[in-house]
Amino acid sequence: MDPAGISKGNTMDFGDLFSFDKRLAPQLAKPVYWIGSVLIVLSAIYIFLWFGFGNMLSHFFDGVWYMIYAVFFLVVGILGLRIGAEVTLAVFEIHEKLGAGPTTTTTSSTSTPS
Repeated sequence: MDPAGISKGNTMDFGDLFSFDKRLAPQLAKPVYWIGSVLIVLSAIYIFLWFGFGNMLSHFFDGVWYMIYAVFFLVVGILGLRIGAEVTLAVFEIHEKLGAGPTTTTTSSTSTPS
């Protein structure tokens, strides 16, 4: 640990972007998830207000339909984004474990006499 209390074991330097010694995608999963979540919420609010209330003045049931769609879009969008992020992280975790090399396991072979 350095004097500021930050561990340098998991940090990336600018030179790591070009050396391919560390994986970048697992570290980007959380920021991409949060940016995607904010975009989904803003899109759902936009659909709810613009299409929901906007259509409600001329076509009441169309406006109600868009409001229901906006809530559905919000729930399914956030869940889908979360599942996608977890699958991505799981794939990278599997890759790290498989890339670690063979493990030392003892196999006992039993031969049957013929």
